[in-house]
Amino acid sequence: MESSPLDFVAQACMDLTDAMSSVASEADRDSLIINHIKKVYSIVTPIDDFKKDLEWVNVSEQISLSQHCADKVVVLDFWTYCCINCYHVLPDLAHLENIYSVENGLVVIGVHCAKFSNEKDSANILAAVQRYNIHHPVVNDADSLFWDALGIRCWPTLLVLGPGNKPMFILTGEGHRRELVWYVGAAIRHFGSRVSTASLPISPSNYIKSKDNEVLYFPSKVALNPFYRGRPEEPFLAISDTGHHRVLLTDCSGVILRIIGGPDPGFKDGKLNEAKLDSPQGVCWLSSTVLAVCDTNNHAVRTVHLDDGTVEVLVGTGQQASTGDLGGKWLGLQALSSPWDAVLYTTPDMDMSVRPQLPPPPPPPLDQNASAEPKDEVKDKDKKDEKRRVLLIACAGSHQIWALFLDNTIWWKYKSFTEGTCVCIAGSGVEAARNSAYPNTAAFAQPSGLTLRTGTNPEIFIADSESSSIRRLALATGQVSTLCGGDRNPLNLFAFGDVDDIGVEAKFQHPLGVAYCDNNKTLYVADTYNHKVKKVEIGPQKVTTMNPTMIETTDPAKFNEPSGLSASNDGKYLYIADTNNHSIKILNLAKNVCQEFKVRLPDPKFTEPENLILYKNDLFVNRKCGNLIIYFNVSLDSETKNVKFTPGAPQNWHVCIRDDNNKDVTLDDFEFVACSFKGTKLPGRVEMKLKQRTDKTHYRLYLSFQTALCDAAVCFSHSFTIRSTILVRESVKLVESYKITCKVNPVNRSDKTEQNKT
Repeated sequence: MESSPLDFVAQACMDLTDAMSSVASEADRDSLIINHIKKVYSIVTPIDDFKKDLEWVNVSEQISLSQHCADKVVVLDFWTYCCINCYHVLPDLAHLENIYSVENGLVVIGVHCAKFSNEKDSANILAAVQRYNIHHPVVNDADSLFWDALGIRCWPTLLVLGPGNKPMFILTGEGHRRELVWYVGAAIRHFGSRVSTASLPISPSNYIKSKDNEVLYFPSKVALNPFYRGRPEEPFLAISDTGHHRVLLTDCSGVILRIIGGPDPGFKDGKLNEAKLDSPQGVCWLSSTVLAVCDTNNHAVRTVHLDDGTVEVLVGTGQQASTGDLGGKWLGLQALSSPWDAVLYTTPDMDMSVRPQLPPPPPPPLDQNASAEPKDEVKDKDKKDEKRRVLLIACAGSHQIWALFLDNTIWWKYKSFTEGTCVCIAGSGVEAARNSAYPNTAAFAQPSGLTLRTGTNPEIFIADSESSSIRRLALATGQVSTLCGGDRNPLNLFAFGDVDDIGVEAKFQHPLGVAYCDNNKTLYVADTYNHKVKKVEIGPQKVTTMNPTMIETTDPAKFNEPSGLSASNDGKYLYIADTNNHSIKILNLAKNVCQEFKVRLPDPKFTEPENLILYKNDLFVNRKCGNLIIYFNVSLDSETKNVKFTPGAPQNWHVCIRDDNNKDVTLDDFEFVACSFKGTKLPGRVEMKLKQRTDKTHYRLYLSFQTALCDAAVCFSHSFTIRSTILVRESVKLVESYKITCKVNPVNRSDKTEQNKT
């Protein structure tokens, strides 16, 4: 490997780390750091500035190291947004920026150097910056020219510059929060008055965020409720609304029934509206009333109990597990590392899963007075056949598959685990794509999606995102193999592309989601960075792109980094978390057509308006886009001699039309011809037309008034509403016209209506 201009700095940093390991006091540590700064700073030369044609995020103008940062301490974070280790560094940078601001002399700049071709697109970087809540400047080093010039070799790398843009410290990998704070703090103190307090042209890029009225913000995973039976208020779909740090439960039409967590990140148990999550990912139904949630940034799995409306930690401490931790602790005592997805597996004890069972001994002579099978043996057999629940967890941060045993279970190779134990069951922790018959020597590369295939040879399929492959883990033996994608070389994590083919010849680009449908024996893959959904025939290992069209327009469906999938049990529909489009889509698998699953808050509960006048006669409109014209006026009852309409004041009115579900469809089902649905003058006229042919049989019309009146002493308002029924028929004229006059008595409320058909 060629030498790097930073090799001297790297070696000096290694020497500094060794020296600091033997000091006991803070003063001695600071002295070592200052001496390191003096030594390195006197030898190294400034690094070159950024090229002027690079694209930036979170700035109002391009940042120049020589112009804006010459008198600053600068931390350059070399990252790529697919990388889980880079993801783990972001909280450390945020912590550092909370201690030292730009005005204190610190500038943090993210230098985005793409691994995947999809990550070179600045629009996708913008979305990642917003999704990860990054506020410091980010430059898109799309062709890695800055990376190559400095000899950077891995993600993430943190390079700390002193005034004059001279490199002082270099840190590779994650887990350097303490050192980062020590080094930056010592540098700011050492250079003192040389460090500028000037501000920078930083401008967070909020324009990538979805519209304020959109419910979803970077939804990442979905899970259909396998226990759904169509009962009222029973959740149909669980959605990880990751950007809002919450989970949504909807009915089959998309109406939100429950909201768990949000809108701000946190780590808190309690009632559904009080609990806090941080960038949740995978969701998994444990029962009809219990949902498991991968609370990714809190490095925990939480459970949502719908029967009592509470959230609690199932496993995880809230802190990232240390490297090499293979588990074995109980529930909330066991740390995890970025759990990304989970799936529930039920199995009998696997005490004979490794070696074949010996043939049974010949039966003893049957005692005519004894039962054919002793009761104790029957009891033991029932106990052996009883299903044990195991929650399988994809820990992307440690590149492993873990298991939380929800019941006492005998696992592979006669290992016995007590209820509540959480352990690593596959993956050495090394980031690679190594297959093995021995699960703990196999290796994964950021496993991010799980799905279960049951049957005589149960297995889970794994979206192994950084190797761009689909892996499989046999649940009877623990053998790990590759189904499709990736490369035969387990160390080649750059074998990505967009190729439909067989097995390893097929290519994906950072797939994040998988869903297996037992009904049609097909695996579906969210090929995230190719913006596609693909299907895999398990036997021949054949990969095919779906290429659906939108049902509304027949245009090709355009996904944007889809991350999560869930297939219906009948094999008819696939629900897709279309992450960067901030939406959920439904794919009809038989017809290969796609439509939006409109997630929305429930309409406010409708109550009839006060002072309601029931209209005696029905109105009619033709089903085939007929027109309905209403002329209306308000007059005062003769008993109210001293009351008059206030001259010059607005006489407000508006039309509201509701269907038989009490939904306001005024503007959804009708268009108003050369008029509005509201006004300020009387008499009034509205002409409305059905937008399209409808199967609805009737609507309710509400014509509401707020009149301004005066008598000899005071001015006041009088409000009332006329309600009528609009019947939808084919036998009526294409244009129906009515005249409605209402006499009002604001004194004794004896309002009356008259109607004439014209």
